[in-house]
Amino acid sequence: MTKQLSLFPDSTLNLIDSLHKDDIAGLETALSPVDEVFAALARFRSSREVMELMQFIARFPNYSTLNGWLLYLQKPAATCVATARTWSQRHNRQLRRGATPLIILAPMAPIRFLFDIRDTEGPPVPSAMLQPREIDDQQLGRLYATTLHNAAIHGIAVCETALDDGDIDSVSRITPALRRKYQDFNLPKDTNYLILIDNTQSLGSRYACLTHELGHIFCSHLGIDRHAWWTERANLDVRGEETEAAAVAYLVCRRSGLQADSNTDLFQVAGVHQEIPPFSLNAVLQAAGYVEDMGKHRWKTPKKGR
Repeated sequence: MTKQLSLFPDSTLNLIDSLHKDDIAGLETALSPVDEVFAALARFRSSREVMELMQFIARFPNYSTLNGWLLYLQKPAATCVATARTWSQRHNRQLRRGATPLIILAPMAPIRFLFDIRDTEGPPVPSAMLQPREIDDQQLGRLYATTLHNAAIHGIAVCETALDDGDIDSVSRITPALRRKYQDFNLPKDTNYLILIDNTQSLGSRYACLTHELGHIFCSHLGIDRHAWWTERANLDVRGEETEAAAVAYLVCRRSGLQADSNTDLFQVAGVHQEIPPFSLNAVLQAAGYVEDMGKHRWKTPKKGR
């Protein structure tokens, strides 16, 4: 099981400090490398600092969330990155003397080297390269519909309904009692989870809520099932779970180009609590990457297996 790791040195959840010398050999199995580094770095202690990290990763939607994390570790001031070949062939820009390469992981190859625009010189680049991605209603509609289709493949039923006053969008693990309560929804027999979304909201808000609830599922806040590719986790607290789900929604929405309805939950978490609750960055990055993949094209089977 993956245990949550405290970001703060005095916390009883700080696994690094609690391990004895004889237990160091088990550290790699207890922590992911992402969480080990995230917890060890002193600059991630406050909600503001974590928010800056999320904003940075959201700035690079053409690269995976994990690669966004790697870029941040190397150059948090980076604004626009590309390979030396891309800078030269597409933008007629050359590397400055002493330019520092940024290393990311690459498909079909161990690594790839990128360079920030500030390490290049030449003609100005199109202004669109420096602007956040934007999505129109038609694109958002396709993204939402595709994600709903792929959620159903995972046994996740998404029902848009009129919620009672005081009720909020939610996700639940299916039980016989819950199935009886929502029998009017005619849930398929293989349904493992039920997500309820307020049908009076805008399309953007509905998609943001969907990504938030999927974040709860894929961060293992409701456990695992026969479709689960995610790891079962223990010792989670409510604030940490909400932080993870909100971070997943923020990353997915911002990186897709949805700006207006994507950041409310995460900013509320960051604003209310000056000290961010313990959470797993690795779980967030993995879940966000998978939810992004769910919106790209319709699947016949889950993309990942256990």
